[in-house]
Amino acid sequence: MTARLHSSAFSLLSDFDRENGEAKIDFEAELKSAFEDGYRQGHADGRTEADADAELRLTEATNLHSEQLAEEKQNWQRDCADVLAARLENVTKLIELSIEERVAALLRPWLMDRLRERALQDLENAISRALVEGAKVHVEAPAEIVERLRDRLPTEGFQIGYSESPNSDIRAHIEDTKIELNVSAWIAALEAIAP
Repeated sequence: MTARLHSSAFSLLSDFDRENGEAKIDFEAELKSAFEDGYRQGHADGRTEADADAELRLTEATNLHSEQLAEEKQNWQRDCADVLAARLENVTKLIELSIEERVAALLRPWLMDRLRERALQDLENAISRALVEGAKVHVEAPAEIVERLRDRLPTEGFQIGYSESPNSDIRAHIEDTKIELNVSAWIAALEAIAP
């Protein structure tokens, strides 16, 4: 007789603790364990998905905020630049006007003296030519002008007379010609033109 390695009696060992030939399975424990495993897995998967969604939304919000911030910065810079340019233009005009007024105030006396000196020089030249040509000359002027003309014009052998005037006007009578310098009116007209 040959012996079998496995006997049919051993096949019943798996049924050893079973009632009525079947093993007792704790379905509630397995169901509870499966539920807890599923809950933990679902919670972990949900957390991962929520973190990924939150990261995506945060990136989108950050990008949108950066774009809005850049746009607001450009608007602010443009508005500030416009305001600063307008203020700079106004200040530049004020400075320019102030400089013009100061230069005019500084130059006015010098310019008046130069013009007055030029007019007196021209008058002296005209009187000198008339005297050389043999004309009779009479000059009516303020005392300092009379003194100046006496010092500068030739007197010997020429017919020239002087009289002092109470105002700033200068009159020179050369034969039948009359030369008149209304210095006060002339200065008033220049001052009205100058700022």
